[in-house]
Amino acid sequence: MAQISERMVLSRRHGLGLAATLAFAGWLRPALAAAAVQHKVKLAPGGLYELVASRTTGLLHVAAAGSRGGNEAVILALDPRTLDVKGRLALPQPAFGLAVNDSTGTLYTTNTRSGSVSAIDLRTGRTVATIARDEDAHVRQVLVDEEANKAYVSVYGYREKPSAIWVIDGARNEVAAVFDKGLDEGLTGLALDRTGNRAFATRLKTNDVLTVDLADGAVKRSFASGGEGPVNAAYDAARNRLFVANQKSGTLTVLDAESGTVVKSIATGAGALGVTLHPGNGTILVANRGAGTVSIVDGTTLVVRNSLATGSHPNTVAVDPATGIAYVTNKAPSAGRGQPPVDDPNGDTVCMIRF
Repeated sequence: MAQISERMVLSRRHGLGLAATLAFAGWLRPALAAAAVQHKVKLAPGGLYELVASRTTGLLHVAAAGSRGGNEAVILALDPRTLDVKGRLALPQPAFGLAVNDSTGTLYTTNTRSGSVSAIDLRTGRTVATIARDEDAHVRQVLVDEEANKAYVSVYGYREKPSAIWVIDGARNEVAAVFDKGLDEGLTGLALDRTGNRAFATRLKTNDVLTVDLADGAVKRSFASGGEGPVNAAYDAARNRLFVANQKSGTLTVLDAESGTVVKSIATGAGALGVTLHPGNGTILVANRGAGTVSIVDGTTLVVRNSLATGSHPNTVAVDPATGIAYVTNKAPSAGRGQPPVDDPNGDTVCMIRF
């Protein structure tokens, strides 16, 4: 997912699974083996952002924005065992955030430069809807609630435009509601508590987290993120905890989701950005964009177990729940507007982490 800063916002820049038997033999063990990077591939075009694993296709899908001003934006489909490219879906506008509803076979993309969200049928590759409310909307993250057949989109507010959360009805692929009361500016990431019918929304400018009622969009409370520059968050329903990646302070903060109390602040690395809760072993994976590492945090002891070098700028981490394998997208350093791409073997790569 795209790195966020006020400067970047103002310039409009950002940004087949293995068998279950093998999974139980490999990663659901009483004593987990140390995590390790086992495979990495360089992909073209570059500008890699979010990655998701899909049950519908049995493949990984990666948003590749390409160079700014170019027309090579695609969604790449990768074999999750080899990371070989199995397909390319050309896009009229670059996609940055991704989420998949495998109950309907729909891939949602946030198209930040055009202020829209696309709904793509993964079985046919056809864009079935382009969803927009405001062409200046800085759409960022999209999350899916498969059971409710809804998608939630964070909209970063700036220049006195309020932030918002779009609620997309998956049956019609239309915006059914817009929550913007009390969100103010700078909303970045979302985490869903489906049982509690609420969302946790991080705000970059004010270093806090909002609890939003998904029934009516009311802001129920706010509390400090415990760090500087909160960008993304993940919710642990079993422990009722919220994990927040704070980009400016390079920390992962663990918060009690009810009281907002900081349970612990954990230094992970410069530019902490992406955060993912592993559904199988309970670890928290943090992509540290500035440090070039992914931290593996024990969900019980809240101690960093491993710090793995994955690439130049780790952006997002996704876990395939069928196998327990984690995948990381790594961007290349920016060459600047009008400059040729940076020749970087560790940038624009996807790697896999096994436990």
